[in-house]
Amino acid sequence: MSSSKKPPGSAAPGEKSGKTPGKTPPDPVRRRRFLQKCLGALGSIGSLMAVYPLIRYIEPPPEAEGANRVEIDRASLPPGTSRTVIYRGRPTIVVNTSDGYIAYNAVCPHLGCVVKWEGGTQNLICPCHGGIFGTDGSVLGGPIPGPLTAVELSVTDDKIIVGV
Repeated sequence: MSSSKKPPGSAAPGEKSGKTPGKTPPDPVRRRRFLQKCLGALGSIGSLMAVYPLIRYIEPPPEAEGANRVEIDRASLPPGTSRTVIYRGRPTIVVNTSDGYIAYNAVCPHLGCVVKWEGGTQNLICPCHGGIFGTDGSVLGGPIPGPLTAVELSVTDDKIIVGV
């Protein structure tokens, strides 16, 4: 029972099998693993890119560099008015109320908008989401998580000094 058929890929010495010697066909398993690793790396990079803004939002900003002392002429701030100055790199609102001068970090703790003084109601208002703060910095309304941060000030005969 002799058969003249040879198994595929086997050739007698001196015969050509149709394959190039020294070259092996590409292994689909190795290629699949390589592609899976590439996709995993791209997925990881994409995930980090999505999480980074969330981490930056939660993390408090570093204290900025800037003037440690700001002087304002008392004459330039009549009763019932306000003035926004940059103190330590952040906007700071100084208000001349009926009770005296007050100063607060003007950045709203909700989403970082700059609050404005509303003389008619004698309140500090956040224009972004309708937050309302009293002259003591406390929250009177709106989606605000906490009060404004007070800034030290002193008053001399002709100057208001922010950042004593």
